[in-house]
Amino acid sequence: MSLAHNTPAGAASAAPAPARVDLARTWMLRSPLAGGLETAADVLVLDLEDGLPSGRKAEGRDRARRAAAHAPVWLRISAAGTLDGEDDLALGRELDDRLAGVVLAMCAGPADVAHVAASLPDGVPIVAMVESAAALLAAPAIAAHPATRRLAFGTGDFRRDTGMSADRLALSWPRAQLVVASAAAGIAGPIDGPCGPADHARDAALHAVAMGFTGTLALQDAAVPGAHGGFTPAPDEVERARALLSASPDGPVDGSYAPTLARARALVERAEALAAL
Repeated sequence: MSLAHNTPAGAASAAPAPARVDLARTWMLRSPLAGGLETAADVLVLDLEDGLPSGRKAEGRDRARRAAAHAPVWLRISAAGTLDGEDDLALGRELDDRLAGVVLAMCAGPADVAHVAASLPDGVPIVAMVESAAALLAAPAIAAHPATRRLAFGTGDFRRDTGMSADRLALSWPRAQLVVASAAAGIAGPIDGPCGPADHARDAALHAVAMGFTGTLALQDAAVPGAHGGFTPAPDEVERARALLSASPDGPVDGSYAPTLARARALVERAEALAAL
């Protein structure tokens, strides 16, 4: 099951747009120069930032413009306030209702989100990428901005900025910060950094789920099935959760009972929402 259903440019399914943004498990970053616009990922994002060499930015925007003629597109745009960022925003305004949403690279703080929101048509969803130490410290304010729909973790640039390794233990604290910031702001769980190659994708997704993430960036279509497997509740998990919710305790319960029920209810609700897309 895929929100994109292999349609051009990550075109919408029959599900309401807010549900697609909040539930999307896989976000495929692809250069507009790459050609093919079909993907099994939930959302296809045309990458105008890292996906384009500096000398081919205009060409990439033109290809994104042509793709939007067939279906609304998601764009990954360059940092707010940069020349490339402003040119990307100009394209977004031009696309108008053909712009499905934007992934904001190198978001430094809530002022960046405000600038992007004010520069685009009303209501365009913004996924803010946290990719630096300063941005991580600002993550609660970024998540709390009314225009922010989700946070995403730019692990490559974050590691470059901080000197951290790719070790899961090293990155557990920043990951936890994004999860807590999202929960406190009442938005969907964050999107993890790229899930890696196909043989690592499921394991990476399961780790992300354990950390509280609900989606991942992806760079290869071959990695999508594994990532979906990790982020989609397994049938046996759903069955156990339903059994717990339908059971009546035959004796006293302790303080863990209500939180356990809440987790079971959330798992069933997510499984049902994903199945309905």
